[in-house]
Amino acid sequence: MKLLINAFNLASAGGLNVALNFLKNIQHLKSETDHIHVVAPKDCGYETIETHSLTFHYLPKALNPWITRPYMDVIWYPRLLKQIDPDIIFTMGNFPSPVSHKQVVLLHLPHLAYPEDRALWKQVGLEIIFKIKLRNWVFKRRLGHVETLLVQTNTMQERLLRVYPQLPSVQLFPNAYTLLNSHTTYELPVKKESGLTYLMCLSRYYPHKNLEILVEVARIMKARKLPYRIFLTIEAWQHRRAKQLLDQIADASLQDMLIPIGNVPADCVASLYQQVDGLILPTLLESFTATYVDAMHFGVSIFTSQRDFAEEVCGETAFYFDPLSATNIVDTIHAGYGNETLRQRKITAGRMRSTTLPDWPEVSRSCWQLLVSLAEQAESEVPN
Repeated sequence: MKLLINAFNLASAGGLNVALNFLKNIQHLKSETDHIHVVAPKDCGYETIETHSLTFHYLPKALNPWITRPYMDVIWYPRLLKQIDPDIIFTMGNFPSPVSHKQVVLLHLPHLAYPEDRALWKQVGLEIIFKIKLRNWVFKRRLGHVETLLVQTNTMQERLLRVYPQLPSVQLFPNAYTLLNSHTTYELPVKKESGLTYLMCLSRYYPHKNLEILVEVARIMKARKLPYRIFLTIEAWQHRRAKQLLDQIADASLQDMLIPIGNVPADCVASLYQQVDGLILPTLLESFTATYVDAMHFGVSIFTSQRDFAEEVCGETAFYFDPLSATNIVDTIHAGYGNETLRQRKITAGRMRSTTLPDWPEVSRSCWQLLVSLAEQAESEVPN
């Protein structure tokens, strides 16, 4: 089999982690007659997994921006395809390529499945709405080039089938869970006070994360003199609205309640979990986030949005609130810590739930078998 893996727009965050983990594992699955080519962006971490088992073709940096993407689609990528002539293409970055080869696409951009969520679109703003509408148009237009569409959750699958009635075959590609290990001790930039309960909102800044609601949450907690503090892990450079949020916290003198601690390095996250009592995520949209599962594993309480994507991942292990109501968020947290029996029952259930998720070898093996099957099918369809 000659396989081309298209990961050229997976350069950061969860998408990059999925691509790297998959590439690491399939190297152990390929036979001597299999040839794997990978299209990837430069200087994002792919260089660290280069071996003789994978042939990398790095996308020129000039073709990374959306404005140059048409040139990449129409000229650069087709030339590469002609050179490689793969039996099957695995496009891991949401958007099918307009090519004639058999193509499997991994979709982990959840915005496409929530066109009716007015609260979400109001939060993200006009700029993001324009980008999502453009992406939606591209996705719909290119569905005819997809043999099989892979999604990460049942929720995503059900929503997509309602939104796009003419979808190709849709299968699950569950996001595997990789256990965090505490490589480095994380030192909090502030001293914890006894008698207080510390939650963290472990997230970069994205508009759909709905982090602005935490300002009002902090105001209410302060007014009621409640014993809760929230660590916030965003930084001003992540988004122009991230800087606005940090300024708003400072202007309202809420740094003692909603405490910005900045970005936490990946190898310190496990250590941070061991120093907090709970996780709070008021997000309006996710595909799958390992943050929930990490919280389950480390035995911290989960307080998050009552949304279908969260309920599928967390089940009965989380306390759910209305992410648009600061009062409901505060009340949910206070009620959770006021019922220790229920809280401990959810923590125990969470620890058990975190052990049931598939690991990367299992997920990679399942996807590899699908690709091999489609490649063999494509070969049998070639006329003699």
